[in-house]
Amino acid sequence: MAIHLASAVLAERDPIGRPWTEADTPALIVDLDRLEANIARVAALGRELGLAVRPHFKTHKSVAIARRQIAAGAIGMTVAKLDEAEALIDGGITDVLLAYEIVASPKLERAMALAARGRITFAVDSVDGARALSGAATAAGLRLHVSIEVECGLRRAGVEPPDAGPLAAVISGLPNIHLDGVFTHAGHAYSARSRNDVRRVAVGEAAAVRDANAAIRIATGSGVRVLSVGSTPTFDIVAREPGVTEIRPGNYVFYDAIQVALGTIPVESTALTIGAMVVSRTTAERVVIDAGTKTFGLDRGAHSSEVITDFGRIVAGGEGTLERLSEEHGMLRVAPDSPLGPGDRVRILPNHACTIGNLGRSYLGVRNGIVEEVISIDAAGGVH
Repeated sequence: MAIHLASAVLAERDPIGRPWTEADTPALIVDLDRLEANIARVAALGRELGLAVRPHFKTHKSVAIARRQIAAGAIGMTVAKLDEAEALIDGGITDVLLAYEIVASPKLERAMALAARGRITFAVDSVDGARALSGAATAAGLRLHVSIEVECGLRRAGVEPPDAGPLAAVISGLPNIHLDGVFTHAGHAYSARSRNDVRRVAVGEAAAVRDANAAIRIATGSGVRVLSVGSTPTFDIVAREPGVTEIRPGNYVFYDAIQVALGTIPVESTALTIGAMVVSRTTAERVVIDAGTKTFGLDRGAHSSEVITDFGRIVAGGEGTLERLSEEHGMLRVAPDSPLGPGDRVRILPNHACTIGNLGRSYLGVRNGIVEEVISIDAAGGVH
């Protein structure tokens, strides 16, 4: 049955204590029970295996959600951008891995200002990058923690595992930086066609950090303390591989349609949906909603892998798939006998949760269909 908006609450702006169907749209809706279950599951895995959990902040960009993760046992957070690190440190979360190389001004100056306020571990994958960090640390009177990024098959940033040894030897001779560990990201797991494919990626992910550590031991006489791996599709497999000391999944707090398509989790574990209003029923099979690319983005698969063919699907309020998007409109394909019409509300499972968090400003935390809290997105739009 279609869900209708009560006209009496059109002017009501505060959604707390009201059904999600009375909230303004488009709305980023987080199922709090599922969110908490997802966080608890990864925390429990870390405790079971004796691993550090350092979730990636880029998925949700919310200090309030990061605090939930820390409260569950995470040792700190991972970020991709200085904007994200600033939001966390401003919010009192000060143990941060910046998993993105910082190599020149003006970012080096911003990074040093943040390093003076918290424990930031900096990514490095080149001698030039290591020297730049050393010089900036020396000028700022700081001693930095660094971690070597290792390539494990994604073909993005990172050194090949054998090359971690010579880079570590250079780092050991530079002032004011200290090598803590190695890390990698198996983003190519998103191109997997089966869970067996994901398993092969996970095995290679763990081997990459082990091999890098072996090369470092040969080059410097000692290995590193932290062997860190990431990727939501692989985390529950790679966590059980020998040598791993830290896991860094990000998407797991929400999951999304890509994760469902990969077989990572069932749709019942997804925590983030987009609440939207039907604004037009232009044909028997086309319904138009008030959310487009500025809400959903355009992802059909991460890391250039198209694992799904549309832009989302209705999971509450009706049935249909999000077939096309323009900036402010979404075109749903529905059955001719669908009851959806102007004013009806639907919830749509997005393809890629990490895009949603970057485009939005806040989430509505919902429990049993009622809005319980408004959750700020503190690093929305962060690209610096």
